Amino acid sequence: MIDLLLAYITLTLFGMVFLGIYGVVTRSNLIKKIIMLNVLGDAVNMLFILIGYRLVFPVFPPIYEEHLSFEEFLSRAVDPVPQALVLTAIVIGMAMNILLTTYAIQFYRLHGTVDARDIAEIMGGENE
Repeated sequence: MIDLLLAYITLTLFGMVFLGIYGVVTRSNLIKKIIMLNVLGDAVNMLFILIGYRLVFPVFPPIYEEHLSFEEFLSRAVDPVPQALVLTAIVIGMAMNILLTTYAIQFYRLHGTVDARDIAEIMGGENE
């Protein structure tokens, strides 16, 4: 039963990853691209958390206690490395989100658009 639930969660997360990639590639609005980057980042973070999860019960936090044998602790403790990586990725993602949103707002104030095609024309990226 739990294996089926984890399979559904994993499938949903991979669907979110592909949705995020699709949104970033196909949308021309910068705000929509930023939202899809957030969806992509959140899905990848949840996948990392899922990778560090153990399928044994009871699952122990990664803090060694004296009443446990070391072998039992190693077999039942949750891996702390994905958790640390996800915390770091959340902070980096927040900073990236703030920076991209600030750039989009400033570009809208200066040029009146947040469309990537219009931005390419304004910046001279497309030759006609």
